[in-house]
Amino acid sequence: MNRKPNKERDLYPDVIRWFSTLLKEKNRHSRVSVFDTSQVSLWKFLKNNGYSMYFKEYLSYEIQVDITGVVLGKKTARLAFIECKLKRITLKDISQLLGYSRVARPYYSIITSPSGISSSVNYLLKCYNRYDILKYDDKRRIRIATWDLVRKEIDLRSILPPGEHF
Repeated sequence: MNRKPNKERDLYPDVIRWFSTLLKEKNRHSRVSVFDTSQVSLWKFLKNNGYSMYFKEYLSYEIQVDITGVVLGKKTARLAFIECKLKRITLKDISQLLGYSRVARPYYSIITSPSGISSSVNYLLKCYNRYDILKYDDKRRIRIATWDLVRKEIDLRSILPPGEHF
């Protein structure tokens, strides 16, 4: 079924399935779990689900991410975020995820929408080459991508910045 969703949360089940598959493929020797965390502060989610011991700064995670992945390795624990939008992704949407990502420093930070990006974001990124605005850690940047409603996955050709991959 490829009807246009009415609410962001209508995207969550498919995005969670896709993200879970991606994280498991990239972290074969780790325990991977992906959750809808849109209705709870991340610190509270981590505490209530037994993950707080893996993230020493968890009490500062007063953020509400749509979808959170938790990747537990033998000696590492990492977070991964996805924000879902229905309309075109705006600078305000990117700024929201940038703030979340600067606080919790996830391994992946992705924003996706079936509608792509707004014209102002398109100009900023593609015309003025301002991909620096996506940087949230020394070697990490937010990735922006179009969600394919038919295939129920990210359109890999749409990923920004160009050349980025998962």
